[in-house]
Amino acid sequence: MPDLSNEQIAQRLYEIASLMEFDGEPFFKIKAYERAARSLEDAPLPVAVLIAEGRLEELPGVGKAIAQKIVDISQTGTCRYLEELRAKFPPRILELLSVPGIGPKTAVSLYRELGVGGLDDLKRVIQDGSIARVPRLGAKTIRNIQAQLERLQQRQPRLRLGEAWPLAQEIVAALQAVPGAANVMPAGSLRRMERSVRDIDIVCTSAQPDRIIEAFVGLPQVERVTARGTTKASVWMQPGIAVDLRVVPDECFGNLLQHFTGNKDHNVLLREYALRKGYAVSEYGLEDKSGRIITCRDEAQVYETLGLQVIPPELRLGLDEIDLARRHALPVLVTVDDIRGDLHDHTDWSDGHASIEEMARAAAQRSREYLIISDHSSGRAVANGLSVDRLHEQIRAVGAVRDSFGLRLLTGSEVDIRADGTLDFPDEVLAELDLVVASIHSAFRASKEEQTARLVRAISHPCVTIIGHPTGELIEERPGYEFDVDEVFRAAAATGTALEINANPARLDLSADLARRARQAGCMLVIDTDAHRPSDMDNMFYGVATARKAGLNKEDVLNTRSVDEVLAFVRAKRARMSTT
Repeated sequence: MPDLSNEQIAQRLYEIASLMEFDGEPFFKIKAYERAARSLEDAPLPVAVLIAEGRLEELPGVGKAIAQKIVDISQTGTCRYLEELRAKFPPRILELLSVPGIGPKTAVSLYRELGVGGLDDLKRVIQDGSIARVPRLGAKTIRNIQAQLERLQQRQPRLRLGEAWPLAQEIVAALQAVPGAANVMPAGSLRRMERSVRDIDIVCTSAQPDRIIEAFVGLPQVERVTARGTTKASVWMQPGIAVDLRVVPDECFGNLLQHFTGNKDHNVLLREYALRKGYAVSEYGLEDKSGRIITCRDEAQVYETLGLQVIPPELRLGLDEIDLARRHALPVLVTVDDIRGDLHDHTDWSDGHASIEEMARAAAQRSREYLIISDHSSGRAVANGLSVDRLHEQIRAVGAVRDSFGLRLLTGSEVDIRADGTLDFPDEVLAELDLVVASIHSAFRASKEEQTARLVRAISHPCVTIIGHPTGELIEERPGYEFDVDEVFRAAAATGTALEINANPARLDLSADLARRARQAGCMLVIDTDAHRPSDMDNMFYGVATARKAGLNKEDVLNTRSVDEVLAFVRAKRARMSTT
């Protein structure tokens, strides 16, 4: 079988850990496999290289026994222990863990008490009422499980942008290598940089579409071909997403790309506008009143023919973009090249995986002018949060190499916002830092009113410069906590507190729609990678894409400014709040 990636092998270890819990294994043994899985995900080298060099057991949590299982999995896709565990339980039992509200303990109880071995069984015991026999499952919990199960079964699977975009680039690169292929590009929701996508659209041009179709359906990622014609094909690809390809002649590429990039609302508004100008718009061209078809080799020509400014793909959302383009008043959107620094990053002092020096070098290699070291505060014990003494040690360590890597290193902290809105470090300690990111990591189930008060209190603290990942949402995994968006945004604007667009593809928080509302409320935004390893710094691409989707220009984003301007922003807030 083909070589498995570190992540794929780690998933097998996570499966072992989950099945061990069903099997009643001791807690410490289960955690050992989970720790080994995390080590594989974070490993700097592929497992195959670590095995070849005899270095597998150098990874944290990987002892001799687990190392041998990793070797077996890398060679065969499985191992004896995993197969023994699988044989003990129904093949779909781990489906239970996909239902929000069902953790391992509840799943184990459902299996042991009622023999629930998958989602179909779960649906059955809810419908016949027998689920009430499971200890510690009250009526309210059961209703919640039922609602989550119904929501899960109605929802089509979606892939996060951070997974779909690299896959699309692999497909594009493979098709570009096919003789006769040109203009190979992603379109659709992926080109609009939506946070998650249900499918991937690829468009290209060729005089030999059959050759391109043949290469597409034969790609190694393809699991099955669902449709195949002379100019288009659809396939189901790993890691679980539909991909559609359309091939057209060169002369109408612009029409095709424009048609398959805008969302439904954008295309409706564009068609209505075009009709008023005397044109009918389709993927095949622009038809004028005389019946003449105007084909466009690039999509700029489509908009220009209609007298419109070219609309960036991220803005084709059916909002106000047609009117702005008509008046040639579209914003000049922020770009990755505008970003001058990163204001939220972690090191191995807390839950990061690289040293201060390694993170600084990585930032310099990406042409950053400054980097904030913002490790977790003490409240995040699970993330090895820093005590006051360790924070002081880190401040000295950062100071010793502040200007040693071709950029400016600044001291900071990602400080927990407690349930009552107070912060995890004393005021006098926070005042020593160049910048403070305040984030919520706990008590997600507090009421909307409580979360609003919590955020507003943190925003009002003189030393808080940025609210990190403001909603707490994990895309396709966990909804954010509720709060009064308008009240929180008004408080941030009034106090001069920046709101973060966290560029981690699992977060992209604030989302584009909330970032747009924040800007309209007068807030300053900041795009941070929340990097835990050097490679995470490349996620700035996704954060900037989110900002562009929100219609932000560089003036709306704090870290497009110089380090002196950023520090002036910090001082201005502290001065303003100290007088109120």
